[in-house]
Amino acid sequence: MSDYNELLNSLKAAAGSAANIARDLAETAGEKARDFAGSAGEKARAVARLTKLYREVSAHRSERDEAFAEIGRMYFESADKKNPGELYVRLFDKVMLANAAIERLETEMRECAEALGEQGIDVDFEEVVDSAEAEAAPEAEESEKGPENGDAE
Repeated sequence: MSDYNELLNSLKAAAGSAANIARDLAETAGEKARDFAGSAGEKARAVARLTKLYREVSAHRSERDEAFAEIGRMYFESADKKNPGELYVRLFDKVMLANAAIERLETEMRECAEALGEQGIDVDFEEVVDSAEAEAAPEAEESEKGPENGDAE
């Protein structure tokens, strides 16, 4: 009979140990789940913060680039075009060539509009631009999508 009592005590101890092990595992699993949830929340907050920082940096870079452009425009307008300085010759040439191209294209646009006007076709510049932008929009969206499977190369 003592063997039976020892066996029972042994089983109770084992059951208690198993219950303790199960309880410990459940607590550990709960802690890990809380840690994971906490770390997932922390990761989400970190990603959100990182995204915000990227946007802020981008905004400041845009402001800086606009200021640089304004500085350049002001310098260009106030500088001696015939003798801009060695560092600026190439850039001044680019600006002068771009200005000449713009003037040439604007002249051609006016001539086309006048020719159409003589044929009784009224050309509204804003309408033409809106139409051209509307036609270009689907092409731009397609080129931004990348390959057909949607993955970037």
